[in-house]
Amino acid sequence: MQDTLTHRQLKSLIQVSNMINSKLDIDTIFDSIMNETISVVEAAGGGSIWIFDKDQNRLIAKSAQGLFYPHIFRQIKLASGESMTGLSFAAKKCLMFQNEVEIKQALSTLTPFNRDLLERSIPSSFHFTSVISSPILQEGKCIGMITLDSFEHSLQFKQEDIHLLEAIGHQAAIALEKSSLYFEKERMVQKLSQSMEIHRNLANLVVNGEGIQSIMNFINKTIGENLFLFDEIGELKAFACHSSFSDEMTEYINQYAKQIILRLENSRTVSEITLNDINYQLVVLSLGSKLKSLGGLMILSKQKMSEVDIAALEHACTVISLELVKEQAVLETQQRLRGEFVTKLFSGQMDEALIQQAKNLNFEPNRHYVAIIINLEKKGNEQKIFAVPDIRNLLHMANRTLQGRNYQGMAVMVDNQIAALLSLNSKVSSSNNVAEIKELANNLQHQINNKYREIDISIGIGRMKQGLTFVHQSFVEATKCIQFLKNYLFDHRVLSYTDLGVQRFILQNSKEELIDFIQEVLGSLIEYEQSRKGELLSTLIGYLDHNQNIKKTADALHIHTNTLTYRLKRIEEILLTDLNDSQQLFNIHLAINMYQSIKDKDTLQDKNS
Repeated sequence: MQDTLTHRQLKSLIQVSNMINSKLDIDTIFDSIMNETISVVEAAGGGSIWIFDKDQNRLIAKSAQGLFYPHIFRQIKLASGESMTGLSFAAKKCLMFQNEVEIKQALSTLTPFNRDLLERSIPSSFHFTSVISSPILQEGKCIGMITLDSFEHSLQFKQEDIHLLEAIGHQAAIALEKSSLYFEKERMVQKLSQSMEIHRNLANLVVNGEGIQSIMNFINKTIGENLFLFDEIGELKAFACHSSFSDEMTEYINQYAKQIILRLENSRTVSEITLNDINYQLVVLSLGSKLKSLGGLMILSKQKMSEVDIAALEHACTVISLELVKEQAVLETQQRLRGEFVTKLFSGQMDEALIQQAKNLNFEPNRHYVAIIINLEKKGNEQKIFAVPDIRNLLHMANRTLQGRNYQGMAVMVDNQIAALLSLNSKVSSSNNVAEIKELANNLQHQINNKYREIDISIGIGRMKQGLTFVHQSFVEATKCIQFLKNYLFDHRVLSYTDLGVQRFILQNSKEELIDFIQEVLGSLIEYEQSRKGELLSTLIGYLDHNQNIKKTADALHIHTNTLTYRLKRIEEILLTDLNDSQQLFNIHLAINMYQSIKDKDTLQDKNS
């Protein structure tokens, strides 16, 4: 009988081997293995194959044959050490449970949920009489179990049944490895095919001139991940995200990118990041080349991305890089042409060709225009020349901000200055237009200061002029504002020519002439202050600021009116003047304005010495 069984075992193993070699679907193979095993082991009334799932940390029933109801039985998920199968898995060896006492003890380890599933998966008239369970080993690791169950007292498992089960376990391990390799190969082929299809579709988007945002939207729709595109200085150029991705999360990524993009050395970096208590895999792929970086593409994925997925995105980065190069070339050409137009326009060289060029740029010759000069200087010993990415970003900020109120206009870079031309609605009052432009200029100044702390920015605004023919006058006025901000003291870094008032006359004279005038009018008082460190000069300034009102001036200086009267009398004696004489008071007022505007007061003090 033993020889017959051994012969049947050998035939069974050959049959199992043939099934493994002829089929690739692992579920079909498992079912066939189980049926073959049950048919050749006389005591077996049912059996099951279990595979360990690392993610769930459970043994999952992949096949249940014989007396079991498979649709119920396959819902069972066993922990290590749970029931006969779990105990054998924990021991990593074949165990035999030879009687109902041993089986009952093993079944007591089942969770109530699994116990209920097991009882419902077996006909009520049957119960276990003996069980053997053998591990499926792969490279010394237990990756699953094969369990055979007997339901008859008259039939017991034999030692050769254990040998057979161990041999079939080895065959099952081979089947798993072969199936895994096959499906991994199929998945790779599918991914590569998908990658090629993505590349073709991206190329079509580029050929059709769809632009960066369309490319980002396509990738997002295809792979289902959150995408962020940053330029070489870490500025966000485009993004495509799920609707659940909040603005706060986007802003966090924006700030995080500034730390990564600027020091991106490898073609790719992969790390983990947590946002709103959710773990993401962060993949950063470089754009451009080592010699010329164009920025980086950031991908946020809740699931770990495969090498094939990342490779497909690297192909996409090539297309994105080409599109960025194209966009930059177009932008540089536009800036060059617009720069030539603005330079010629601001020079006053008006001709038919320039008028036609203005029309091509949608600037009507007879509208109202304002010229704006944005002067940019690097503080301290910083390199004076701005990098191309910085210039591009500064121009983007200027164009975006200055056109924020639906003004038509453009900004171009000329040396270290941004020259802007704004076209205004003539129906809006001049004062309202000036106020709005100053507000926009102040916003732009704050934006640049916040981003580029190493830059000292000043903005000059010319007066509104009707027609392009007179725009150069507005440009001259804006330039004078910059000149005033450079050479004289002013509380703000944004100055409109209409705000200059009497300071306009300051600009028409040399600094030496201004100092001579101040010396003639106030020299003796300044000299007196230097020798005695008194408060007469500040008293005179306060007196004029409060329109010669004795009480208001005294209150502002926190002194008695009698003290103020004494000081004013002393000022008249030192200056040899009469503060009630309107002509003399005008000269003093003008000299005080000039004195307050001069930055280098040491020059004036040296003259007094």
